[in-house]
Amino acid sequence: MNKSDFAIFIDSSYNPERRLGVGGFLCIPNCSDEVLENKNVLEELYSPDAVKTRIVEHTTNTRLELQTLLWALESLKLDTETKTYGEMGSITVYTDCRTAVDLLRRRKRLESVHYLSKRKGTILENADIYKSIFTLYDQFSPKLVWIKGHTPGKDRVGIQKIFSEVDRLVRNLLRSYIARKFS
Repeated sequence: MNKSDFAIFIDSSYNPERRLGVGGFLCIPNCSDEVLENKNVLEELYSPDAVKTRIVEHTTNTRLELQTLLWALESLKLDTETKTYGEMGSITVYTDCRTAVDLLRRRKRLESVHYLSKRKGTILENADIYKSIFTLYDQFSPKLVWIKGHTPGKDRVGIQKIFSEVDRLVRNLLRSYIARKFS
């Protein structure tokens, strides 16, 4: 069987006054780094209908970003259990969330102190998500890649084009949700 490479683009949009946001991700199977470097990648790979989104209330911006990463990895796990993609190849997750990208670097320390804060000695607010992400990381070994968010249109190429479309979609969904719910 062939190996299947996956590219996952995750982003969220958050409204601090309402403490709610929209998280979204786009998972593209059979997608190698070479494919993503193509100038026409947006037209070939992106479809708004393929982006999975979720509204999350009573959250923080960082928690929403981490929840979206976790949700994307959980969905990939479910998809690989129910579909025949062949042998799992590489998984690359593109995000503009530095906390998500830096999480693996912090893992050893977080686990050694049992997810307790340095100052207060209490369980960290996002400890539950950290643990779940680490479990899925051990299963999939995804490469987490930081990508600059909100770049000008003229500067977007390849990967950035797709990421910007996911970003725009979740932002617009959040705006329309707030307009409907609170007007």
